[in-house]
Amino acid sequence: MAVPKKRTTRSSQGQRRSHLALKAAQLVLTKAGVAVPRRLKRAAELGLYKPAKKA
Repeated sequence: MAVPKKRTTRSSQGQRRSHLALKAAQLVLTKAGVAVPRRLKRAAELGLYKPAKKA
């Protein structure tokens, strides 16, 4: 089994994995003034999707 000759630093790991970071969901406002993810805008306007309320 292949074994690396030296340990990878946290900095190098982070630079390599930087493309794995999650991006914030793009929110848009519906006609009712509710912010929903872009992919659910039409469903929200048609009344098929109701966003969860934060307590």
